[in-house]
Amino acid sequence: MSTLRRRLFAKSRIDTWFLLIMTAVLLGVFRIVQPGWLNGRTVQNLVIQNAPLALVAVAMTFSIVSRHIDLSPGSMIALAGAVIGLVYTAQGSLGLALAAGVGTALGVGLLNGILVAVVGLNAVMVTLAAYIWARGLSIGANNGNPIDVGGGLATVVNASWHGFTLTAPVVVAAYVGGWLLLRRTKMGLYTYAMGGDPVAARRAGINTSLYTVLIFLLMGSMIGVAAVITVGQLGSAQSTAGLGLELDAIIAVVIGGTRLAGGEGSVGRTALGVVFLSILNSGLLNLGLTDDYFQLYRGLVLLTVLSVQIVVRRMTDEEERRKREQEQLAAALAAT
Repeated sequence: MSTLRRRLFAKSRIDTWFLLIMTAVLLGVFRIVQPGWLNGRTVQNLVIQNAPLALVAVAMTFSIVSRHIDLSPGSMIALAGAVIGLVYTAQGSLGLALAAGVGTALGVGLLNGILVAVVGLNAVMVTLAAYIWARGLSIGANNGNPIDVGGGLATVVNASWHGFTLTAPVVVAAYVGGWLLLRRTKMGLYTYAMGGDPVAARRAGINTSLYTVLIFLLMGSMIGVAAVITVGQLGSAQSTAGLGLELDAIIAVVIGGTRLAGGEGSVGRTALGVVFLSILNSGLLNLGLTDDYFQLYRGLVLLTVLSVQIVVRRMTDEEERRKREQEQLAAALAAT
């Protein structure tokens, strides 16, 4: 029992416990303010509405752990959706349209990865450029107007089973696969190594260029699936799709305990971050706030949570430092 207790309350679990407590507090506040908000339908809507965010957050965990933050997902979802719409309109084939949309996302992911890993450009600058040009192309695809996509995609994506749609198993599969990939494979091990010390990783013989490209391809695959879901949910490709999603994904990953400095993070804790952010957004929207107050309260809550999280981390780091000093002192005294 003592061993189990030590594992549950280990330093590595502090972020998890903190986020669970903050999520419970948030649920309690919204339950008091809006008693009818939390119900079975709310949970179903949270999963449906935040599926694209959840998918992108899986890949964003790899990006941040490896020190390659990707700012392009929101714009790329819009661009991949526009490609789906244009190909479907021109050819009338849903299969071809979906393949083109996912292929576009993978192609841009490969391009970004090559520019970062081979050419040596900074990941933030490369993906910021993609954030700009991809949104521009999505707006220009149909002069900013929605592109209707039929072929039964909306029927499949929005088909309900006990209140849940296809998005639920897709998100679960993505997180199980992401957890296994990060924790149980060579790619995951090397992702941590590159984020912890890129120079040491290269000296250890890790092909950092290859694995950097693979990380960007993972993001491209998640963007492709998210674009298909978004188009299916809306029934059309829209140039405003995914607006701001990349920032929400970064926030969810960081709140989940992944360090922006790289080398540390968890897909499981990212899932908790997505849950927290989804509850926060849904609860505030349910209050009927105007956009300005919605953004104000949302920002204040996130700033508060992140600030307290940093304080908790510093306290635990200080405690660990003191323990190490005491152990070193004890060892030195024993040696004399």
